[in-house]
Amino acid sequence: MINKYKLTFRYLWRNKLFTFLNILGLSIGISACWMIFRIVHYEFSFEKAIPDVEDIHQIVSLDDIEKLNEGFAGIPLGLPPLLTEQALPDALLVPIYTQYFERILVPQGQSEENLTFEDPQNMVGTRTSYFDMLPYEWLEGNAKTALSAPNNVILTESRAKQYFPKLSTQEVIGKTFMGDTTQYVVSGIVKDLSFPSSFQGQIFFSIPEKEWTDHNWMGMNSNHLFFVKTKNPNALKHLLQVAQKEYDKIGAPEHAKYGPTVKFAPFPLLEKHFQLQYDTEGTSTEKKVVFGLIAIGAFLLTLACINYINLSTAQVPQRAKEIGIRKTLGANPSSITMSFLVETFCITLLALFLSWPIVTIFKHIYPEFVSSNIDQYTNPWLLSLFLFGLILFITLVSAIYPAFLINRVRSIDTLKGKVDHKIKGTQLSLRKALIVFQFIIAQFFIVCALIMGKQLDFTVHTDLGFSHHAVVNITMPTKSYQHGDVNPFLYKQALQKHPEIAGVALGHEPLNSSYWGNVYYLKVDTGRVQLNTPRKYIDQDYIDLYEIELLAGKNIQFSDTMREILINESALKALGLKNPNDAIGQHLTTLENVSFPIVGVYKDFNQRSLRSKMGPLLLGSSNKRSLLQMFNIKLPEERKKWSGAIAIMEQEWKKIYPNAPFEYKFNEERIKKIYENDLRTAKLIDLATIVTILVSCLGLFGLSTLTAFQRTKEIGIRKVLGASVGGIVSMLSKEFVKLVFISILLASPLAWWVMHKWLEDFAYRIDIPWWIFLVAGLCATVIALFTVSYQAVKAAIVNPVDSLRDE
Repeated sequence: MINKYKLTFRYLWRNKLFTFLNILGLSIGISACWMIFRIVHYEFSFEKAIPDVEDIHQIVSLDDIEKLNEGFAGIPLGLPPLLTEQALPDALLVPIYTQYFERILVPQGQSEENLTFEDPQNMVGTRTSYFDMLPYEWLEGNAKTALSAPNNVILTESRAKQYFPKLSTQEVIGKTFMGDTTQYVVSGIVKDLSFPSSFQGQIFFSIPEKEWTDHNWMGMNSNHLFFVKTKNPNALKHLLQVAQKEYDKIGAPEHAKYGPTVKFAPFPLLEKHFQLQYDTEGTSTEKKVVFGLIAIGAFLLTLACINYINLSTAQVPQRAKEIGIRKTLGANPSSITMSFLVETFCITLLALFLSWPIVTIFKHIYPEFVSSNIDQYTNPWLLSLFLFGLILFITLVSAIYPAFLINRVRSIDTLKGKVDHKIKGTQLSLRKALIVFQFIIAQFFIVCALIMGKQLDFTVHTDLGFSHHAVVNITMPTKSYQHGDVNPFLYKQALQKHPEIAGVALGHEPLNSSYWGNVYYLKVDTGRVQLNTPRKYIDQDYIDLYEIELLAGKNIQFSDTMREILINESALKALGLKNPNDAIGQHLTTLENVSFPIVGVYKDFNQRSLRSKMGPLLLGSSNKRSLLQMFNIKLPEERKKWSGAIAIMEQEWKKIYPNAPFEYKFNEERIKKIYENDLRTAKLIDLATIVTILVSCLGLFGLSTLTAFQRTKEIGIRKVLGASVGGIVSMLSKEFVKLVFISILLASPLAWWVMHKWLEDFAYRIDIPWWIFLVAGLCATVIALFTVSYQAVKAAIVNPVDSLRDE
């Protein structure tokens, strides 16, 4: 066996170019599988370490009981206390109420400055059952008593170190901090969860009595979640029946006035990570994205193996004498097969070593594809087992065919180089078929990358119907809009005094966010027309700032008594009105008999993703200033003036809101956020395209080198007979170009079908232009020509005397 390894390394060293090409090609495939395995393992590990996780369900709210995957995570506040009273002995009930503070202040002693944390995250209001459901390890305190007092809190180890960096966990117990204006006492410390989970809490409070005793069955908020753990399906069914009965009695009659009523249903915790609509922590992903990654990894590994097989089989004629002599001297098929296996194993092992820096570099260049804590949750033993299995798989798959090919040929044929196996019934060798397959994948990714790029460019840069360039959004401090302790117009008026600020308007939420929904009626001669539509609260400067086009009527006027509204074209059509002027002066009335005069009609604009069609939307004033909680600020058109304008905004902010952090966000960033998943997918396709082309070209380069070598004498004879360099280059290249052309014909219909299905998700989309396939085909052809031509030109310019010289 040692001799086999010695012979293998001598052969690899003699053929440095092909050794390098094989190692590089396989390292790309291994790197892709290595990284994708870690991502897939991470995504499928969510909640798996929770004891009896299959017995845990989240109670969700549905409009349609048959559509479990289209529900809402939030539940009415009245549900948790009711079910807690009705609980059966074998059911564990876990309420989770998200808590919010503007700031946490942690005293550090008289000699040191206090620590201040603005807008703290991951704060959970719950009960002791939370720690019975999740496997937290207690460092200090215990679950039974830690939340026994109203102002007691439990910290995770990481949060305790953040708040009290110089104290041990034991010393942190009994320490206090201020959450806004309330003092809290640390009564327990738990270790951070050691597995991926959607439960992201790091500060745990007892649910405030005010919230726990609120038996409101009308409002539903995703800040209020409820979980049930039980092995008894009848207990779960009983709890759902109790909740549904109470809701049908109290909440359903009111909800029926506004739209569909709600049905409560259990949703398995194990599936939560893959359902975006139940994601309240921003940890979810889509299964199709994960499976897409697996498919890309499989494709890249297949291409790498094909690359190796092609180069290995192409080198067999060059090794004909060696193999023929070995067979003549009595080497049996198993011995030759073992030689190929050892050679492939060594190359694969070297490729694995090269993969490590590639994976490391990938993590730093493309952090959006890799969770920041993936290293923390990676099982090194499982990863090692996977890589070991991957090496064995690649070794077997890549070595078996070349070994089979050489073993089935007679010794005399081996010495003559007759080893090119034909696919039955065709003139296409398996090696050529594999090249075609490689370029089918490459061509597929090129087309997909071009179409996705064009669609996403259309979505990001298309005219949405309003001006969003140089617009900044700032949310008013929570206390200010909830308690009204600061008039929002003070900050607006302060900014309007500065010529550097192009405009200021107040609104409830960003223009591209969700809105308050309601049911309105328009009285007509035959009765009344119902309009189900969201409504956005704005002030009188909003329309001008966003340059929303008015088709009829006038802008709203903000006052403490008037509540005027503007409707869009879609609302006009839904009300059965044809002319915008016909709507002016009409009144929309709610179920509570509150009337809103229509003073204007504006042109439809895309306030959300281009995946959905534009629908009815009302823009209106409100006599509640608490509904105007967002400042919309227009910066100068010249980008170089933005920094000065933002500095003025911060200066005025600190005068009016001295204790609140100054945080702003560009409206364009919010719009791009809508397409974040699509942009990430497009980037992944671009990366896969580059890697696919690279691997395919490595194989093509190697094969063209061997082809030129095998036809050395033929090229010499042709040159003696007067063939030009161009003619020889054309002769050597056209066979490969023909294969690429076949791959283009086969890949284009597949790519068109896949992209057509992807585009169907967009209400507003591009038509797939024919020229994209032409461009993709030209790209593949030019890349193939460039790859092959180097060796073709090199072979064509060799002196024919050297070409025809024999040993």
